Parts: sequence; C-alpha cells; structure tokens
Amino acid sequence: MSRRSTLVLAVLAPLATTMLAVAPAHADPTGAQGSLELTVTCDNGVAYHVVSNGNGGWTPAHDLDSTSVLVPVAFGESTFTITDSDGNVVESDTTPATTKGQADKQVRGTAISCSYTGGATDPESGMTFAISGTVMGFATPAR
Repeated sequence: MSRRSTLVLAVLAPLATTMLAVAPAHADPTGAQGSLELTVTCDNGVAYHVVSNGNGGWTPAHDLDSTSVLVPVAFGESTFTITDSDGNVVESDTTPATTKGQADKQVRGTAISCSYTGGATDPESGMTFAISGTVMGFATPAR
C-alpha cells in the first residue's frame, strides 16, 4: 500500500468511527464502533444494505434486511474521497485490486460480483468521506 493510501486510510478510519457512532442504530451490528454501512448491488439481482464492522479488508458484511452475510474474496479498485464542508476535495485515492490468498483460483460456483458505495459526513466539521468500488465474493445463505 502506498504512503498516500496509508494516510487516507488513517484519516478515514477515525472519521468513519466518529461519524457512524452518532448515527442511529437500526440493528446490530450497526451500532458497533468502526462500523460502516454500504449499499452493495450484485449480479445475482440483489441489492444489499450491509454493515461491515471489523478491522481489515476481508471482514464479511452483514445484510441489514436479512440474515445473509457477504464474504469478500477479491476486490477491484476502490476509490476513497474526502471533501471539506464546502465540497472541495481534500484527498482522493484509488487502491489497486487485491485478492485474498488463492481465492481467484478457487472461486465458488455461487460467487457473485458486486459494486459498492458508502460514506458519511462528520456533523462537527462537515467533512465527508465516500468510498466506492467492486468486490467478488459469495453470500450466505446462497439465494
């Protein structure tokens, strides 16, 4: 990971934690410290409203509308953008695609490809961060 990407992630993590901690809790695990809500649209025809609340890029995401869990095995490029309260871009970075271990060679028959978006605004500073990208994985239980 580049120094710039590390800096962006270092800024995003506490910002996301601060912003999402003040958001109303809809259901567990959205109230967890460091959780991030995302919209995930997949080629299986399903759009998921998920929350991810772990320390790492391979943390599964919990669907808030069902008992499904989305498990990532490969990410395409991801773009992070931070803007100030006037809408000016303060920082923007794109991280390269990555695969978990040999997952690209062992993809399940139930694999799905998805795009995701998410973000939040810090109510005190007005700073906003946004994230978008693509991911391949599988949903449990398979639909």
